[in-house]
Amino acid sequence: MATRSEEKTGRQISVGGLTDPSDQNARLTEDTTQSIQELEAEIKRLREQIDNSVKAAAVFEVFFTNNISPVAIMDREYNFIQVNENYARADSRKAADFPGHNHFEFYPSAAKEIFDNVVRNKEAFKISARPFTYADHPERGISYWDWTLDPVFDASGEVKLLILKLQDVTENVKAQARLIEKEDLRRTLFNNAYEGLLLIYPDNAAVEANPAACRMFGRTPEEIRAVRLNELVDLADPRYSAAHRERMKSGGFISELTLLRKDGTKFEAEVASKLLEVGRRQISFLSIRDVSERKKAEETLRLSEERFSKAFHKTQTLMAITRQDDGLFIDVNDKYAQTFGYRREELLGKRILDLNIWTNPQDRQAMLQLLAENDYLTDYEVNNRNKSGEFSTLLCTLNTLELDGEKCIFASAIDITVRRKIEEDLRRTKELFYKTFNFNPLPLLIESLESGQIIDINEAFVTESGYAREELLGSKITDFKFWVDLNDRHKYMETFEQAGQVSNYEFKGYLQSGAIRTVLISAVPIMWGNEKCLIASLFDITELRRYQQEITRIDRLNLVGEMAAGFAHEIRNPITTIKGFLQLFREQDRYAQDRERLNLMLEELEAVNAIITEFILLSEDKALEKKRQSLNKRLKHIFPLIQAEAIEQANSVQMELGNIPHVILDSNEINQLILNLARNGLEAMSPGGQLSIKTFRSKDGVVLAVQDQGTGIAPEIMPRIGTPFFTTRADAAGLGLAKCYSIANRHNAKIDFKTDSNGTTFYVRFKV
Repeated sequence: MATRSEEKTGRQISVGGLTDPSDQNARLTEDTTQSIQELEAEIKRLREQIDNSVKAAAVFEVFFTNNISPVAIMDREYNFIQVNENYARADSRKAADFPGHNHFEFYPSAAKEIFDNVVRNKEAFKISARPFTYADHPERGISYWDWTLDPVFDASGEVKLLILKLQDVTENVKAQARLIEKEDLRRTLFNNAYEGLLLIYPDNAAVEANPAACRMFGRTPEEIRAVRLNELVDLADPRYSAAHRERMKSGGFISELTLLRKDGTKFEAEVASKLLEVGRRQISFLSIRDVSERKKAEETLRLSEERFSKAFHKTQTLMAITRQDDGLFIDVNDKYAQTFGYRREELLGKRILDLNIWTNPQDRQAMLQLLAENDYLTDYEVNNRNKSGEFSTLLCTLNTLELDGEKCIFASAIDITVRRKIEEDLRRTKELFYKTFNFNPLPLLIESLESGQIIDINEAFVTESGYAREELLGSKITDFKFWVDLNDRHKYMETFEQAGQVSNYEFKGYLQSGAIRTVLISAVPIMWGNEKCLIASLFDITELRRYQQEITRIDRLNLVGEMAAGFAHEIRNPITTIKGFLQLFREQDRYAQDRERLNLMLEELEAVNAIITEFILLSEDKALEKKRQSLNKRLKHIFPLIQAEAIEQANSVQMELGNIPHVILDSNEINQLILNLARNGLEAMSPGGQLSIKTFRSKDGVVLAVQDQGTGIAPEIMPRIGTPFFTTRADAAGLGLAKCYSIANRHNAKIDFKTDSNGTTFYVRFKV
């Protein structure tokens, strides 16, 4: 088959390999002519197509450039190719600013998903009134746009370009919003009007009724629309006919009419009617105000005036009406006249200043000034003088009013002279209570019997307890760890409830610091305002009980001394005899098999003898070799011995010696005291514990502190600490601490201790 080019250059027909030249030339001329004609036709067609394209491009350019709507052309990646002037002007830019930039570079938003869908689905997208805010011009606020995004396809059917056409509908949206707002306002005013509002057609059919009208007639809007005018208005009321004629004459009326409720009852109303042109129809607009209450109010006012007259003249309250400018009495009641020693007739027509009623006339001027500023005064206290010259105090309420065109003052008052005297007596009583309560050296508290809350406390309570006033007021005493044993609190309250008071109930209580004090509490009931309360006083007897225990301990030691002096030799003589015979028996061969038992007996006798020796030393009032010396030096001297015992028990010892002055000591006894306290501390600890020995200066002297890491001393055995023969160990005689107390007493020193679950610290306090 020949190609098209071959057809245009001519065909050669070969028969048997021979060609006629003349035929060949003829055919060539014919084919050439045909090809030229076809070429000319193709050129013409192409020219027409080009002309059409140029014309279309020109038309599109004119449409694109002169389109009143903003239009933008973008590639499929949303890069601007061209925008018209309106598009650029909408963003306060130039058209040349856009090409080369991406749409979302200028306008970042969630609309990219819409663009992606148009490219992906190859479908146009259109939206109305889409809100938009210019990121570069936030002051322009929100604008609203109708926009269309159309895809343009290439020869292969793929999206090549996007054309975005915008229409600014901001004003339309705002106008619609204003219209809706106006309609909402009209509807709101209609529905919330105090008056009943009705729209009625000339055929007496109601079109619309607001809620107030529905309430007046006792009908729903649907029921009002369903009834005729004669079911809403009493047409038999002659005022209706006159009102109807007036509306026909002038287009409206205002009249009081009788209206009908759904239940058949009637009510008086003031009705204003106006004919309105709505479209091509007339509508009667009715405004209804229920005046039945006003009618009742008018009758009530008449009765009120009658009652006022009776109340004014018959009440026990002082009442007077005076002219404001000169104080002329216009009216007074009998109680007012009697209080000031006059008859009512004597006061009427007289000026208040002429009667010398005000103790100080300047006070009246001050009252008038306040009244001018406020129009009324309540609980205003004045001092007046009666006809005989006696003074009284009145509590007044004053109001301004106008009578016959003149400004007047209506005053009502009660005589509080007696009450003021009672209040003054009460004030003095309260002042006395306040001073007695707050300046009492004993801690005092007031506690509510109903709620258990602390109503008040004095300064002594704050100082003694260590709590801040703000912590305690309004709280319950049981909210704080105040009672060591809550059973004491229960017994105390039971005693109060049964006996009506409590006197010197002893208990142990915690301070805010955690220290335990022994306290006597006494309480009696009182009324605080309208609340039943108790007032309690507390007396700290901790030191008293300590002194009593100290005296008891000294008495016991004295008794021990007397017993030791009386029985020591009597006990030792038999022991010495027994010891001698046992030693003799031990040396004899015939008791050889019993030597082990004899040795045991001799050891036990030695132990008894040692206890007797300790017992005698405990009570012995022997001469001491005391001299002023260093307590720290004594501790350093004996420290190796304490350290050795600690190591033997798998414990450790730490010593911190402060800068302290010398004190008067007997070296041997102080050594014994330190050893006893240290041994007690070591024995109280499990292996691995640490014993701390410290000295420091206090405001009263020098303190020796021995602290262990044991489990502490149980509360029930604390009172017995230091008592001879009291011990918690089965292998001890119970004389170690007793001897410490005895040594401290001979050195004019005091021993006390603090204990908890983390250990115990004994303090020996020497005076300098």
